[in-house]
Amino acid sequence: MCGIVLLYNQNGAAPSGEMITRMTRALNHRGPDAQATCIRGQVALGHTRLSIVDVQGGAQPMISADGRYAIIFNGEIYNYRELRADLEKQGVHFTSASDTEVILHLYARDGAQCVSQLRGMFAFAIHDKNDNSVFMARDRVGIKPFFYHWNGTTLFAASEMKAIFASGVVDARFDPAALRDYFAYQFAITPHTPFADVYELKPGHTMTVTPNSPPVAQQYWDLHFPRDNEYESRDEAYWTRRFETALNESTACHTIGEVPIGSYLSAGIDSSTTTMLLTKYYDRPVQSFSIQFPNNDLDESSIYRKIAQSLNVGNTEVAMLSDGSRGYVDEMAQAIYHIEQPQRMALDIPYLLLSKLVSENKYKVVYTGDGSDEILGGYDCYRQDYMRIWGNYISSEADRVLLYSAMYTRDFAEPYVNMLYQLHDRAKQQRVTQRFGTYPVWYDFWQITADMMPGLFTSDFEQRSRASDAMGVLAEEMKPQLAGRHRINQSLYIETKTRLPGWILWRSDRMSMSHGVEARVPFLDHPLIELAARVPPDLKLRGMNEKYILKKVAMPHLPSHPWQFKKKAFYTPIREWLFTPAQNEKLEPYLGADAIRDAGIFNVARVNELRARILATKTPNNMNDYHHLMKLEWIMTLVLTIQMLHRQYVRKEGACFAS
Repeated sequence: MCGIVLLYNQNGAAPSGEMITRMTRALNHRGPDAQATCIRGQVALGHTRLSIVDVQGGAQPMISADGRYAIIFNGEIYNYRELRADLEKQGVHFTSASDTEVILHLYARDGAQCVSQLRGMFAFAIHDKNDNSVFMARDRVGIKPFFYHWNGTTLFAASEMKAIFASGVVDARFDPAALRDYFAYQFAITPHTPFADVYELKPGHTMTVTPNSPPVAQQYWDLHFPRDNEYESRDEAYWTRRFETALNESTACHTIGEVPIGSYLSAGIDSSTTTMLLTKYYDRPVQSFSIQFPNNDLDESSIYRKIAQSLNVGNTEVAMLSDGSRGYVDEMAQAIYHIEQPQRMALDIPYLLLSKLVSENKYKVVYTGDGSDEILGGYDCYRQDYMRIWGNYISSEADRVLLYSAMYTRDFAEPYVNMLYQLHDRAKQQRVTQRFGTYPVWYDFWQITADMMPGLFTSDFEQRSRASDAMGVLAEEMKPQLAGRHRINQSLYIETKTRLPGWILWRSDRMSMSHGVEARVPFLDHPLIELAARVPPDLKLRGMNEKYILKKVAMPHLPSHPWQFKKKAFYTPIREWLFTPAQNEKLEPYLGADAIRDAGIFNVARVNELRARILATKTPNNMNDYHHLMKLEWIMTLVLTIQMLHRQYVRKEGACFAS
């Protein structure tokens, strides 16, 4: 796991050595073990290394024996030994034991087709000195990041945007339309980022740049779901065996490396499963790492401790504060510097501190349960979509009102249920379906804070932020893969194009790498993803029982507990951590009137009003009060984190700009 940096001057000029060094230095946290750069004609390559595979060898940038190819690589290739053996049979000679060299020789043999043979998480760039081309690739679902800026003559690329800004050539400027998308969706629409003219290479894509053409991207992989008549079987026992085998194989192949592997552990089925399977396939003692909350409503410590004891694994905790006496404004600013995107929740704070704990315990690699919800439909919104379906079967409007007001308010806040009732008007549903090709299960969730938006933005930003419709463009691109599929699979496909790469994996990579820790995600092994796509929907969501097939496979090996691994959302006490009177001094550089005016995005009066409301809101004691506070917290956290990004990147006060 590493950080990579690329400069490519199409005009043939040699890049600045000082510039590539400065860019590489900005990613030292991703690779604290070694840093190196090299210049090859019009191309400069930089690399920061976290040594895991072939610790003694495998240094990068790596150059082929004949000098033709040079590679910078971030990630892990889990089938590199099999690929190496095949290459050796054909006479290829290796000088290291690294997976990096396997990619280098594979590209020399197969060119762009090499990516289809790689099993793992990766982002890499290969320079071919013969034709001065650069080939770049990103893994199938976007586990590893790859950003770029093209100004017509020079390509800047890196694992994180801060390295591009550290060049001193590319200024950080917000993309108003992308920022607006964070308020609607919680993410920007790939390939867009919060910053103008800085893009992500889409997951499952390669990109090539040559002296005679600008960068050209091409898709090499997509996830395909069967139509109703295309399932190879509907038999539960058949799919349970197939899924268990694929999950075991994924966990086993992820154990490569020469350093200890730990595991994140919560009370959930996902991390409990990966921890359980790691003990089965890893030949060393397993250490788990957990987040402990003093707040009884959030704390899972009694359960994950029981799971750790049952699995005979060690457990170390990071203890969070929830009383508001200290707060986490500084930690939030640190997390935002690393994650480089606005946030509407404070989940990054515990993950930042958890990765610090892992690093302090001398671990470089951890297993996580990320991806399970996205391939198996594990979120509340998949269950809530049944509410919409049930309502559509009711012809009497009076009975439909009764269903929402009487039945659903037992589980959800009344304002939320009222919103759902309005959104589920048949004409509105039809318009949504026409736009997306389905009714995405996340659509209702995207509307939660819509009533908080009026008056938030300046008139100038309001106008500029509506200049494009990236989601509309993406919706049209997705429709061919949605046609004729089950509605659950349609939403799962949308997940792979939006929330998974745009938020889940963005956070997973950035928070772990902030302290030089590699997060491995066995649920996103591409053979397992492709198998899960073929599993019939009723084995993913069985009535209101989410991730049914995973529970069937894993629960016999795990201790029971009161939740019985029912999905429980991971919330954090945002107000107590960020918006108490004790934090006002630390908030002033971001939310003070001068800072708000300087950014030019938000109305000062509206921000002050929302701050006053969040301070005045009493501690919730029912679902309705909590729903009200939650909306205030989400909006104010987005405002705060955008202001943090402005200070760090637009005003250039972040560490990457230090001389």
